[in-house]
Amino acid sequence: MSHAQQHVLASAIVLALIVVFGIHVFLFPMYTSSPAPRHTKISSYEQALCRTNLKYVRVPPEWRNPCPKYGIVTAVQGGRLGNQIWEYASVWATARRTGLEPFMPRCILKTLEEHFENLSIPPLSYIGRCTLDVGQVVNSLGQWNSTEQNIIIPRHAAYWSLIFVWLDDVRREFTFKASLRAYANTVLREVADKFNLSQPTYVSVHVRRTDYVDYLWQKLKVRPAPISYYFAAMDYFLGKYDNVVFVVTSDNIAWCKYNLRSKRHRISFVSEADGRGPGKDLAVLSVCNHSIIDYGTYGSFGAILADGETIVYNVTTYFSTLIAEALPKWRIMS
Repeated sequence: MSHAQQHVLASAIVLALIVVFGIHVFLFPMYTSSPAPRHTKISSYEQALCRTNLKYVRVPPEWRNPCPKYGIVTAVQGGRLGNQIWEYASVWATARRTGLEPFMPRCILKTLEEHFENLSIPPLSYIGRCTLDVGQVVNSLGQWNSTEQNIIIPRHAAYWSLIFVWLDDVRREFTFKASLRAYANTVLREVADKFNLSQPTYVSVHVRRTDYVDYLWQKLKVRPAPISYYFAAMDYFLGKYDNVVFVVTSDNIAWCKYNLRSKRHRISFVSEADGRGPGKDLAVLSVCNHSIIDYGTYGSFGAILADGETIVYNVTTYFSTLIAEALPKWRIMS
């Protein structure tokens, strides 16, 4: 081999070694090393769970919780009052099931604290200075397999089968403010006076309209409950109890006043126009003896708080119907 050939061969060997070394040092770690955990401040993460902008809150030292040793349970804000009640209850029940610490975004607590007192779950801002490992986040109890993981419950979630394990405790968790309890009792007294009854049997009727009419069709290809359903449910209670009065609430009370007129039934329409005062209506639903609902999270929870017999409209495999199949005092009616 000539001197020139030896020089070329030596250069090639050196170049090959440089390439091998470069691959080993720079390329292999991309595939063999674990990525660094992605941590975010919980105060920033809380904002991502809310639809509205949160104001900065200076948490007094005596309110600050120590950073959790294990994972936490919280939820994404979604929907109106009914949805957010179920989101809160789902966090409450999931925390009890797993032993993880529950915290709620302030946007959900703000909604609920307008209506309920002494809610037990603290806001996320109590641990806002702590960090969350985003790589340890799962979205359901079914995905959870380690106490290191955080469960972030999706918006509109309602883990009703888990909630029902502690149903009496859940009812105690949702204690209406004194002003709403007084309002509901006043409404019922006025209804009794209207029909001159000393011991009426109060049956609430919750009619969900507005956006839900389009939602039912787009999501389930189902038409809203017909007027005949509400009267058939009323007839069921008339045939079973004495001195029955029907207390109607709705997000479209004008529709109810026009369509639910009857000389056979004692009916009182108590909602404000345009669905204002949802907390007031829910408080009224909770103090009635029995319930008639069509569908939805709001009416379902009102009936759960009342804890009487409940008639629900038959929408196959839908949320309210599934609940009716699980609770002994609930009946499905078409």
